Amino acid sequence: MTIGAPHFSVQIDPGSEPLRVIADGELDAASAATLAEALAEAPVPASGVALDLSGVSFIDSSGLRVIAAEVQRAETADRPFTVSAASDAVRRIFEMTGLTSLLS
Repeated sequence: MTIGAPHFSVQIDPGSEPLRVIADGELDAASAATLAEALAEAPVPASGVALDLSGVSFIDSSGLRVIAAEVQRAETADRPFTVSAASDAVRRIFEMTGLTSLLS
């Protein structure tokens, strides 16, 4: 057992419109694949996806890369994708990288 190991989880609210994907913890190289897999396997309605990052305390380039890939996939499928309820730490990263247009 590793004490102080980063925590990350993803939950999907299947009855929501748009589909609400809720991430919690540290979104980094160790956890980005978990988010990517959840987004790829989620049954996405025409109303799209709202990624809730309110519980994400840290995000690095690996997490941003997963989000950017999902944006591209949503654009190709002509469906909405937004990031909602970003924590202050995540909001600052989005501002620094010019991704604030994804925030709702």
